[in-house]
This record gives sequence, structure tokens and C-alpha cells, in this order.
Amino acid sequence: MNTEKQMPAGSENGLPCESAPVFEENEWIKAKPIEADGKDKCFAWLYLLVGYGFVYTFTSMDFGSHLAFYTAAYAAAVLAYIFLKGGRPGRESWFWMVIMLGVGVPYAFWSAMPFLQVPMLIVCAAYWTLLISGSLLEKDKTSEWVVFDGWNALLRVPFGNFGCGFKIITGIHEDRETDEELQKKGRGKDIRYIILGIIIAVPVLLLVLPLLSSADEGFQRLMQNSGLYIQEHFLYTLARMILSLPVSAYLFGLIYGGIHKRNTDCIDKEELRETSRSIRIVPNTAVTTAILIVCAIYLLFIGLQGKYLFSAFAGIRPENFTYAEYARRGFFELCQIAALNLVLLLGANLFSRKGKESSAVLRWLNVLLSVLTLLLILTAMSKMVLYIAAFGFTIKRVLTMVFMIWMAVVFTLVIVRQWRTFPMVRISVITGAVLYCMLCVLPVEYMMDSYNQKYFPEQITEENIY
Repeated sequence: MNTEKQMPAGSENGLPCESAPVFEENEWIKAKPIEADGKDKCFAWLYLLVGYGFVYTFTSMDFGSHLAFYTAAYAAAVLAYIFLKGGRPGRESWFWMVIMLGVGVPYAFWSAMPFLQVPMLIVCAAYWTLLISGSLLEKDKTSEWVVFDGWNALLRVPFGNFGCGFKIITGIHEDRETDEELQKKGRGKDIRYIILGIIIAVPVLLLVLPLLSSADEGFQRLMQNSGLYIQEHFLYTLARMILSLPVSAYLFGLIYGGIHKRNTDCIDKEELRETSRSIRIVPNTAVTTAILIVCAIYLLFIGLQGKYLFSAFAGIRPENFTYAEYARRGFFELCQIAALNLVLLLGANLFSRKGKESSAVLRWLNVLLSVLTLLLILTAMSKMVLYIAAFGFTIKRVLTMVFMIWMAVVFTLVIVRQWRTFPMVRISVITGAVLYCMLCVLPVEYMMDSYNQKYFPEQITEENIY
């Protein structure tokens, strides 16, 4: 069955896609029928090695070096599959590939956040794979639907195509009894017969190999050395091979589904937009009153606690606080208030009957709430700077400062967004990705140690841990 399709006009990514999707009753499994050519079958086999490499990397002693190598190898495998299937990656896919490599490759040399870096690498790799195949909700661009794209990349697409690789390898996905398909089914049976032959040969070898070892001393030494190696590594290798099967199915399901647009269209942008319009049920008067009350409380709090909040701008620490307590309280206050304000802004603009486009009052209250949040962010940053000036850098302090910088960027974008239309979510995500990648690429610990040794050679206290 020839599955190479003529690409429809207007396709941006140049990937093959079918003209008539087949929908089944179950919402979770509705998808196009599995279609594969020789390239798909070749990569279905190759992804068995990709899955084994993943398991080997995460079970090896030299994890950092293997993770760096595996990240580069995974990128090469995805690019090869895309190009061989006639795909043309968009410009943003190269950006996210650089981010993925920037997160994964430096792990072989240093890591400022080892426990967070690995899951972020996995999320980035899945997102990039779906993006480069042109299967995001906005084809090959990060958009306001990034959360739904993440859901597709991590769960919907790979698990929706979980068995495709094994079906392509064995040929059991082919239904029509054409001569070519019967030939492919015959090859699938040949594979099963080969496995059966290997199983039959095992007991024969158990009898033959000892006899050959007795007949020749050199062969005996070879078998003894091989036996020791197999005895030491066989169970580990077997366990890795077993674990690699579901990993291979997951990874191949992601890339195959992205290329063939299979199980990638279960979330529709227009339905999401219609849903967002249907939930605009709260009168604007109620929304603006709630925001106004919250802003008034913030203004009262800032007025009463002004000396405490802004003393760090003058380089003064309150007498009843240590530097650590002063900085920590500022940071945790920031996290809670910023998260609450983001939720409040999102809810107000999602549920208000008239959006900010039709309500100048709502726009100005959005600005006021964002400005107050920025003010608290700046005070928290000033307290952290005061803390660093007294005790030097630590990893937690660097991560704290970077996070606050990103939060300041987000709320600044919210302010600008009240009068100008631009992809705010996309800019926020890309900015966060760049800042995070810089923490991975730069030798943060070495830079901190150099600074601390120069300016704080004898500064070692319990307070300096945070």
C-alpha cells in the first residue's frame, strides 16, 4: 500500500497528511488509520534503540554525560525523521531545539538545579517534537494555547499513538488484502518466525557450546570470558530492554502522531474560543468592584508597612530582622501575592461580561493591580540584593532573583497589553525559556564561587545557607 501522499495546497510545514480522517466512537481513540511507508517502518525500528537509550541513560552511573549525549542523539533522530518525510521545520522550532540542547547538554559539565533540570528537559523535548512536526494548535508557533499544546505533547499524542510503532513493525495495521499488503504481512510473520527460531536455538546452543569448548582451549577461554560478562550484565540488559519497550512506544507515538496528524486535532481552537466567550457571565460592575477592593487593601498595606517594605532601597535592614528573615519573608510574600494577582487578573478578564476591550475601567484596574504587584516585586528584589551584598551568592538566591525578573517581565507585559495587541503568552513563555536556559548553560556555581571568594573569603555562617 503506497502511503506517500501529495501534500495539500496551503500546508505550511510540508508534512504528509491524509485527506479524509476516520473518526471512531470513542473520543480518546478517534484517529486516522495507521498508514506507513518504508521510512516510517525504518524509524519504528530505530526508535527501539531510542527508547533503549533513554532507559540506559537513566540507569547508568555516568548519568550526566549520557544525558548530554542522549539529548543530542534524540534531536538528530527527530530531525532525520522530519526531513526524510519531507517536512520543513519552522523558524521557531530551531529556537526550541537550541533551548532543549541548552538544558540537556550542559548537564554533563555542571548543573545549578539538577532535580528540576531533568523534568524540564523532558517537557521541552516533547513540546519541541510536536512543534517541529507542525502539530501545535497554531501549527509551528507557541501561542496562548500553550497549556493545551503541552497536554497534547506529553499525554494525548504519544498515548493516542502508543501502539503504532509495534503495529508498523509487525505489519498488523494493514487491513486490505492487496498483493503488496499480503507481502508486508508475510514479512511481519517472518519476523515472528525469526523470534521463534531464536527461542528454539537456545536449548541447542546449551548443548553444543560446552562440547565446542571442550574441543578447543581458545574457544573455551572465549566462552568463559563471555559467560562472565553475560552473567554480570545479562539481567541488567534484559531489564533495560523490557523497560525500553513502553518508552519506545511513547516516543515513536509522539513523533509519528505529529508527522501524520494522528490524534493531534482533538482540541479545537474555535471550540476553545467559543468556550471562553460562553463563560463571560459576571457583570463588569462586580468584577471591577472586587479588583478595586483588593487594590485598596494593597494600598493600605503598603502605606502602613512602607518603612518595612522600602527600607531595602536605602540599604537599611529593620532591627528586628536578620538578613535571611528579611529576604525570605519578602520572597514568599512575593510568590503568594504574585500568584494570587495573576489568578485574579486572569479570572477578571475571562469571566467579565464585557472584556477590557469594552471597559476602560477594567483596563485601568488591570494596570493598577499590575503596578502594585510590580512594586512588591521590586521591594522583594531590593531586599534580596541587600542580602546578597551582606553574605554573597548561593544557588537559591540566584534562582530567586531570576524568578523575580521573569515575574516583573510578565506583569510589565500585562500593563502594555491593555492598549496594544500582541502575543503576550508567547513572549512570556519564550522569555522564561531563555532565562531558564541561561541558568543551565552558564557555569553558575563556578561564577558564584569566584565572586564569593573574592568579596567574602571568610563569610561562613548558618545564615548564609539560603
